Amino acid sequence: MSCVIASLIALAAAWFAHLLLWRFRLPQTQLKTLLVLFFLTWCGATGFAWAKDWSFLSIGEGGAFIGFLYFSLLYWSAALCYVITYSAMEGDSPTLSLARYLHRKGDKGVCREEIEEFFRERPFIGARVRALVTDRILIEESNGYRLRSGKYLFFHTILLYRRMVFGRVSSGG
Repeated sequence: MSCVIASLIALAAAWFAHLLLWRFRLPQTQLKTLLVLFFLTWCGATGFAWAKDWSFLSIGEGGAFIGFLYFSLLYWSAALCYVITYSAMEGDSPTLSLARYLHRKGDKGVCREEIEEFFRERPFIGARVRALVTDRILIEESNGYRLRSGKYLFFHTILLYRRMVFGRVSSGG
């Protein structure tokens, strides 16, 4: 079995476990639970590979270590992409909601005032802030919010990537 197939099977197992878990009970901290789920699946796949003497990850003679690196790189790249995509789709997307609204209006479209009213009526920002509080990233205080202390390697990695791709970003990181 190749590293690619092993990665795809492990990703499919994590995704299936994600679907089952979310159907039975929606976790309070969805982002953290999803990361833990992908980590546990990776550990399970690694344990399976170890039990099978790494044979199915080998690339040529004695290439089990390189095969494991390929497996891990592919798995974690796809897993983190999924987590980022999930966190973006977890809440109500302003763009998707607007597209759905305009589709319902048909060919006649809407005026600027209707679009402004559309955004005033929907709690996009409030819902995202509540999700950040629930995920224990923000702390709600009497005068507002503050970032919970911690390293936030996940966010720093995303912000670093944004700066590499887009250069200096004026707002949002």
